[in-house]
Amino acid sequence: MACLQIFRLKTIWGNTHFDYTVSLSRGASGGITSLWDPSMFVKEDIWCDVHFVIVKGYWVHEDIETYMVKVYAPQALHDKINLWNKIDDFMVANNGNYIIFGDWNAVRNVNERQGTKFCNLDTLKFNDFIESSSLYEVPLGGLEFTWRNKSGTNLSKLDRFFITNNILNVVCDLKGEVLPRGHSDHSSIMLFEDKVDFGPTHYKVFASLFDRPDFKATVRKIWSDNCLNSAQDFLAKLRTLKAHLKTWICTARSTEASRLHELNVLISDLDVTIDAGLATETQVSSRNEFFQEKLEIEKLAALDSMQKARIKWDVQGGENSSFFHCSLKHKRGKQQIQGLMVDGEMSRSY
Repeated sequence: MACLQIFRLKTIWGNTHFDYTVSLSRGASGGITSLWDPSMFVKEDIWCDVHFVIVKGYWVHEDIETYMVKVYAPQALHDKINLWNKIDDFMVANNGNYIIFGDWNAVRNVNERQGTKFCNLDTLKFNDFIESSSLYEVPLGGLEFTWRNKSGTNLSKLDRFFITNNILNVVCDLKGEVLPRGHSDHSSIMLFEDKVDFGPTHYKVFASLFDRPDFKATVRKIWSDNCLNSAQDFLAKLRTLKAHLKTWICTARSTEASRLHELNVLISDLDVTIDAGLATETQVSSRNEFFQEKLEIEKLAALDSMQKARIKWDVQGGENSSFFHCSLKHKRGKQQIQGLMVDGEMSRSY
């Protein structure tokens, strides 16, 4: 039986390089299976229930400890309320980063059902659970509904992702997608990180470098540390400068990213204090200073993205635009017909 199950998982995954956990079927339920790549996500602990599987571990590349909760909710309302209470109690007892996903068998508003009976109490209890657990829903792109019957007359949005706010502080570019439906009555949903990057720059130097306060001082120091006696020395000096600047900008961006994360945490904590009406004038002033510093760091990243996307070129035009148009005008003037000779008389064109 175990060999057959591993063979089925291998068929789904595509190879044997995976780890998994299973909540076996009970009654009409088909059970729950969670799979992951151990080179990407390392398991630390597992909790299994009839309607959910929780895998605690950490992402190797991000070094983020996370609780991955896969849900398969029952149909009856009282059973769903028991499930939501169990998840809420677990989150209270085990503080951390949570990604909760699966089939919730519930919708959040009347527009998420078509052709089936809408239960207002079911939606109310579901939204209460989301709010009390401080969960954030990841918006899904793609298809609007994730479940439909065979005839296509009944449609519902039953599958979705929820994450906690501390996940957003670390990974802020998460997006969800409803994939095309295959043979199943449910569509698969995918969570992914979508970083906005317009590819390699068309420029030799990022304009944002000149806005960093220590950039010019760094260039002067590197340039003055190397002697210049010949053309070969000049080229070697430029290569040395380029190598040092690559290391410097990597360090600067890493420091800025760490500081940005730290500022997000500080601002979030101060917002809680301010909302509770417990903040002092010093704390409000500090919050404004932190927010201004955050804007300055984000401005540098935005400048890089703009330059990569060549927005500045599209708006202002290239530096050779004037030369190009002058050359074109001169060429048109030389090829223009100045006039026609008719019966020995020149008839000029205007």
